[in-house]
Amino acid sequence: MTINAITITTTLVVILFVPYLISIIRKVQNHQIPLLKALHPFYTKEMNEAALLKERLSPIVREMETQTMAKFVKYWTLKFETTGLSEQDVLELNAKIEAGEQNQVDGILALHPEGRKQFEQINAQLMENATQETEVMA
Repeated sequence: MTINAITITTTLVVILFVPYLISIIRKVQNHQIPLLKALHPFYTKEMNEAALLKERLSPIVREMETQTMAKFVKYWTLKFETTGLSEQDVLELNAKIEAGEQNQVDGILALHPEGRKQFEQINAQLMENATQETEVMA
């Protein structure tokens, strides 16, 4: 009997594949891991439990995010409708713009039709006051 490279390679593949196949079958049967995930050699029972937990908690997390967003929108909408923007609010929004959160500020100002106008008016007054203070000090 002649042993050539193809025979040796085939034997090694079978020797390596059989334990891998057995581990896949055990993962699927014992740990209730889906077959596609069980094919990954380093996928563990703990990773599967974490994925299941994340999947179960996702509706709760989504609801919490939705409620947080609703409170945020309600806060700014009421501010525009009742008192309008204050100088402190404009300073806060300007700080957000400087921090690179221009999109968030644009979203806040878009919540009310007069939001952008109020912001620009108060911002212009603040700039005027700052210029006058600089002139007085000089």
